[in-house]
Amino acid sequence: MLMTVQMRHCVRAAQRGDKIAIVELLKAFKPYLYRQAKKYQPYYQNFHEALSTACHGAIDCIYQYDLSQVEETVTEVMVASVHNHLRRESYRWTCYYKNVEKNIVENDTLTDLPEDIASERDCPELCYLEDEVRLQLYQALNQLPELQQTFIRLHFFYGYSYQQIAQKYHLQKSTICGYIKRGLRNLKILLAAYNGPVNSDQY
Repeated sequence: MLMTVQMRHCVRAAQRGDKIAIVELLKAFKPYLYRQAKKYQPYYQNFHEALSTACHGAIDCIYQYDLSQVEETVTEVMVASVHNHLRRESYRWTCYYKNVEKNIVENDTLTDLPEDIASERDCPELCYLEDEVRLQLYQALNQLPELQQTFIRLHFFYGYSYQQIAQKYHLQKSTICGYIKRGLRNLKILLAAYNGPVNSDQY
């Protein structure tokens, strides 16, 4: 596996949009991703679906990792991210299959299938668009001032409340709220720049 310093360089490059760096990081964690996918395979239709979820967890970690932190290594955050993605998705699939069984056969009578049985998640075009949007979001997020970026990550990615963030950084709750509001406003501007100029006639 790559050394920590090399790994951090790869993460930095990946966050700047270097797809080769992303591939290298995924290669470094390939044995771990395969082990976790195999472990969670019973919850999925096949191994490749489980592996896809593990890879999504890895990519999310790459884009979300705070390079300024020293408490946790890339490896530690990667392991947590992949585990959380697989655990969350396996639970969702378990509930989904129970719903399918309940709707297909109930009291020996065939009933309607769930409306979402042909899930949009299986659409390659949609998956590609989701990845592109995710990439644009993380690239824009990395351009924000440090505190705006940090507080948005804590609140939206890690589930911290405004009060919890305020306590962690010894600030007022209203101050945290202000940072996040300004950060979201700046994100909107940056994302609009990625997608071309906004037509003011629409508003």
